[in-house]
Amino acid sequence: MQSAKRVNIVSVKLVKEASMLYKGRRIRSPQDSYEIFKEFLGEVDREYFVIMCLDTKNQPTNINVAHIGSLNASIVHPREIMTVPLVMVKEIRYPQ
Repeated sequence: MQSAKRVNIVSVKLVKEASMLYKGRRIRSPQDSYEIFKEFLGEVDREYFVIMCLDTKNQPTNINVAHIGSLNASIVHPREIMTVPLVMVKEIRYPQ
């Protein structure tokens, strides 16, 4: 008879690292997205895959760097894209 296998119970949590002010309050065009990403990223030397979460009024709520790539490519899996929005929904619905 085999002994029991221990299974780790883990969770992914959002951790606020910093914040920034966005004067426009809501995203109304691709240009608005560009402006907020330009302010967030500044001058970077490689590809960044960045996710911006919006609420129902198109106001930015979170910005997350999903992946930092090489000089000219960033390979991202769909699970990396969906992690932050899904955790965000969990935190809103089931606060601790």
